[in-house]
Amino acid sequence: MPESPPRTPPPAPSVGSDDASERLRSTPRSFRSVYDEYFDFVWRFAVGRGVPRSSLDDVAHEVFLAVHRQLSGFEVRSELRIGIATVARNVVQRYLRQHRPQSALQPRVHEEPAAGDEPDALHEKSAGELLDIILDKMSESEREAFVLRDMEGLSMSETAEALGVNENTLRIWLHDARKVFNSVAARLRAQRFWVTRGAESPP
Repeated sequence: MPESPPRTPPPAPSVGSDDASERLRSTPRSFRSVYDEYFDFVWRFAVGRGVPRSSLDDVAHEVFLAVHRQLSGFEVRSELRIGIATVARNVVQRYLRQHRPQSALQPRVHEEPAAGDEPDALHEKSAGELLDIILDKMSESEREAFVLRDMEGLSMSETAEALGVNENTLRIWLHDARKVFNSVAARLRAQRFWVTRGAESPP
């Protein structure tokens, strides 16, 4: 992933001491255990969707406050993972719409980096930073599908349910996302190769 979550998650958000909270604390799937198990998943999803480092803790806490309100409705592990993915998607979408300029929310045009896109700078970037460049070339739907399915390993059915689409639509998004990934990754590899060889970037 572009960014690794902290080794120890920050303190779980306060959920009060109402009856529902007491019941959750007394069950095997306590809120604390869910928070500890899925914090990294939420963090990675938020990073993959473009949430800046400075806002990751706030976004993750908002996700888990929403998860706490819904936790008693998840009966099996698969439902819990899908539910958390769905909540994370909604919270991240809301955050991005509130903090990004309107132009950044328009569908992206699939294009490779231009030959003159500072190849020396590309050569200095880490694998995570290069992955960010690739993800930025995807549309929002493609990026969400790619992060959940190809990076987090959710099944097709889990990913489709989390994104609220049928599997045929998901396959289209994944096809387009993988096409972008392969195309841009190949271009970046070529640019880095020519830089290391001391040659000009290929046309």
